[in-house]
Amino acid sequence: MRVLAALLLIVGAVAAVGFARHEDRIDQQDQLAAIASVLAGRKVAVHCPGFLGSLVDVHGEAGRVQFDAAGRPADHTDLAPDTCKALRHLDRVDFRCIGRGDCGFEQFNSAWAAHTLAHESFHLRGFEDEGITECYALQNTAFVAERLGVPANQAEALQAWVYEKGYPNEPQDYHAAGCFNGGPLDLRPNSNVFP
Repeated sequence: MRVLAALLLIVGAVAAVGFARHEDRIDQQDQLAAIASVLAGRKVAVHCPGFLGSLVDVHGEAGRVQFDAAGRPADHTDLAPDTCKALRHLDRVDFRCIGRGDCGFEQFNSAWAAHTLAHESFHLRGFEDEGITECYALQNTAFVAERLGVPANQAEALQAWVYEKGYPNEPQDYHAAGCFNGGPLDLRPNSNVFP
């Protein structure tokens, strides 16, 4: 009888932890969806995989949006487990290292997660072309970071850092000819700051 009671206690504890994690994931998805909806210009959803989904994620992409045959985007984006994890803890990352020039992989990975949410949000807005989507995302990475708790000055530095360190290393189809200060894809043409 004691073994059964102990087993039931363990099962109950595991179920409680699982339920708490599920609720945390739902809260995070709601927070990310609110940010993505602003950038997408419409109500959209963000999906982060649960525990089992994390174990079998084989897409190899930080995020993705499906488009139908007519070029219309889905109403949600699917983010990779690592992207969701980085976004969940973005407010705990000290990006002051950018100014000192001594940031490491953890900081860049976190910054790139914020950029990924911006990128997928512009796909959700209807931009299928990777170069245009990337250009708009590069100009809105700070917005995502700020909304997730990064101080404004660090968020702006993060955005410039992603542009300087990440953008040049991306595949050619992620580059758009008009993506420069004052160019046709500059969302703030009256500002000298780019992205």
